[in-house]
Amino acid sequence: MQRMNRRQWLGRVGGIAFGSMAFTSCGTRPEALAEVENVSPRVADAYEPISQIDCVACDNCMPCPYGINIPDNLIFVDQARYRGYLPGELDDQDFKSKADIFFDRFCNSIPDPQQAQHCINCGQCLSMCPDHIDIPRRMAQITALTDLVRNLRCLEK
Repeated sequence: MQRMNRRQWLGRVGGIAFGSMAFTSCGTRPEALAEVENVSPRVADAYEPISQIDCVACDNCMPCPYGINIPDNLIFVDQARYRGYLPGELDDQDFKSKADIFFDRFCNSIPDPQQAQHCINCGQCLSMCPDHIDIPRRMAQITALTDLVRNLRCLEK
């Protein structure tokens, strides 16, 4: 059986469960507009502003069986919040500019195989976290944000 990441899996079931625009690759919907409100409702609905996480990088959650660098993902979000480029609500005036900065820095800081989108919600990390962080939920929030930005960028082309 071929191992696939979350994005690949969602791409395969996207037409059934998420509508035709969700998790598509760039260039497949040239008629779409780059406005946030024109992104597939399912993609936009999956996004929720990310609150502070407070991971202390104890590494108890590591190693992830899927190769995700959990502490780096969680700490990146808190640093983005602290430095002012973590996007908030979709209707915030600066959502797109902050989301672009977040996405670019995220992709440059964490190698793709170690990024949150590869989390399959297995839950093996949950019992290991001394701070009781809901790691799969946080990985899903990060993935929803990065998926939203990817879709917005695809729609701009």
